[in-house]
Amino acid sequence: MRKILIVDDDPEILELVKCFLEGRQMTVVTLPEGRKAVETVLQFEPDLIILDIDMPDVNGIDLLKFFKDRPMTSFIPVIMLTGKSAPSSQVSGLVSGADDYVTKPFDLNVLYARVISVLRRSLQQTRLKYDQLNLLRYLIKRYTKRDFSIYTKLLKEFEDHPNYWRGFVPDLIIEKGNKYRCFNFETTQSIIEETFLDRLRTMADIINTWHKSIEISIIVRTKENMRIVSRIIEENKLPITVKFIKKTATKS
Repeated sequence: MRKILIVDDDPEILELVKCFLEGRQMTVVTLPEGRKAVETVLQFEPDLIILDIDMPDVNGIDLLKFFKDRPMTSFIPVIMLTGKSAPSSQVSGLVSGADDYVTKPFDLNVLYARVISVLRRSLQQTRLKYDQLNLLRYLIKRYTKRDFSIYTKLLKEFEDHPNYWRGFVPDLIIEKGNKYRCFNFETTQSIIEETFLDRLRTMADIINTWHKSIEISIIVRTKENMRIVSRIIEENKLPITVKFIKKTATKS
């Protein structure tokens, strides 16, 4: 089921929209304030956020900018739902990263149509991104327990790479002593991109430019992708391994 988070300080609107969307087979979580939105997003992993602008505890535009400025939430589509109908308010919301803008009072069927339109464009990519981040958390937890140092460009709380690193920066780098392991997460979509082979070759060049022991791995989530990537690596004689990690393996 598609998962929707609604953040609005008007209890009547929360209940009205929640009941309407749940009646159309969506899972809905509501928040009457913005300060708990970030925590709720990380726990609930919504496919879409419907966000009010004027709330007593936080400005919706500021919250939108916060979401769009962080890798763990930037990919989640947002529809602004607000009583501000002035063009300047709409421009501010859209420029800040909103995917659509609905003004109050509104027709529930129109809001639903906007929700479906945004989900149609974004749903697959949003869920792929959640899967990637959950996998990243799983690996970070696993290697932290084994006393590895962690570097990743996907989360702001970590450094992108070790000091004096040169060239391509993989999605995840772990370090212990003189040994480094590098991981890049690839999806079906990224594998069929024309740049995929160039990305593999660039990763392989790390071995020649880094002065310590390097192990480079591509992580995939399906056996079919593992076969495809393994064939490409073998045909091009690249010093890269492929790791297949089931989605269930990242659940704890």
